[in-house]
Amino acid sequence: MFRKDFKAFQLFHTKTEDIEQLKTFSAEDFELASAAEKENMVEKRKSVSYWKDAFRRFKKNHVSVVAFFLFLLICIFAFVGPYLIPYSYEEQYRNSMKLGPFENSEAEIMAEEILQDCDAIYATSLQPGSLTGLKKGLYTFKDGSDWYVFRLKKNLSDSVIVFDKDFDYPIYFIKEKDYMAGEYELNAVAYEVHSEQPEEITVLEFDRSVFPHVFGTDSAGRDIMSRSMYGARVSILIGIIASLIVLVIGSIYGSVAGLVGGKVDFVMMRIVEIIYSVPDVLIVLLLQVVLQEPLQNWFDTSEVAFVKSLGTLGTGIISIFITFALLYWVGMSRIVRGQVLMLKEQEFVTAANVLGAKNGRIIKRHLLPNCVGQLVIATCLQIPSAIFLESYLSFLGLGISAPMSSLGSLCSDAIETITLYPYRLIFPAVILSLLVLSLNLVGDGLRDALDPRLKK
Repeated sequence: MFRKDFKAFQLFHTKTEDIEQLKTFSAEDFELASAAEKENMVEKRKSVSYWKDAFRRFKKNHVSVVAFFLFLLICIFAFVGPYLIPYSYEEQYRNSMKLGPFENSEAEIMAEEILQDCDAIYATSLQPGSLTGLKKGLYTFKDGSDWYVFRLKKNLSDSVIVFDKDFDYPIYFIKEKDYMAGEYELNAVAYEVHSEQPEEITVLEFDRSVFPHVFGTDSAGRDIMSRSMYGARVSILIGIIASLIVLVIGSIYGSVAGLVGGKVDFVMMRIVEIIYSVPDVLIVLLLQVVLQEPLQNWFDTSEVAFVKSLGTLGTGIISIFITFALLYWVGMSRIVRGQVLMLKEQEFVTAANVLGAKNGRIIKRHLLPNCVGQLVIATCLQIPSAIFLESYLSFLGLGISAPMSSLGSLCSDAIETITLYPYRLIFPAVILSLLVLSLNLVGDGLRDALDPRLKK
């Protein structure tokens, strides 16, 4: 090797026809390069782990990265959104029925007008339920560090309790019909101020602003955006749980079949082919008929909080989970079996057999860890399939139970009024489409990043 950035070496190999230019070099240029000079010319690349290398290649797939961030946004919408809005998926507002996106009812318009001149209000018409009035008695609410206690001498309905610290009597109420007519009076209410929350007194939540119905409301007065948030949450959780069920059963079944081989593998694969021929919708229907009564009794009598939370989803969701455990693991088992058949001929598996390792240890310590890339890919691609199945069954009325919502049940409810209120179908359908599309694109990106045969 030569000095002067190896100009002579490069020139000899790139421009052999221009030999005359070699005469321009001096004798010093042809001296051997030192170790330090050689070290500077070596292009070093740090070794990276399998997962870091896969992450680097995943970042180069811009479509999958955008889809991943879209999925994160949907997760924030589903899991964080319900804590940011004052509406619940089951609450019905009788004065806010059939509202369009960002449309306000007369009671909400009135509340916004009153809030411009006061600190906070409690409008009985804006409360959920069919009976929104207040009975006579003591009530309290908190403002800063103070607790205000006031007494209603009679039942109060279709009225607005106003709180304004600039008045001599800061708590008073207005009749809605008088306010609408433009002729109303302020009815002062006697009150006391406490530094701590009084016990055994009903606490009222006063509003300091009116939150809009961003997606509108349905015929029962339920907020569509809130129901879409809970519907997306249910769909995502069901997709993840169902995919984990498929992962566990399919990986164990496929690895055993591939490692043992022979007649055991033949029998196990014939069972897989039989399961492939069973229609999943039929199994869900049969399970719902058979399990509905015992499951409902279990939900009603159990004292476990987790079991009670499952009861809010209904027996249809439990049937879907059982269907995944019975039918949907077969694809995963075939993928794992194919990988195990290839890996069990490798030297490290032969060495484990020679050392006396049992099949269970070989599967757990050698085979499944080397299949992790394919397992991650198959699991990620199984999630949108599970979400679509749940939405499809809920659309048919076989999935989630009312009043809990899912994206499929929201679409089903909106079909009857699609010509009058198309937005009721558009919002949940768009969320469902984006959710399934983003997960499929992320799965494709993971496949390209984790499969060493596609390494670039």
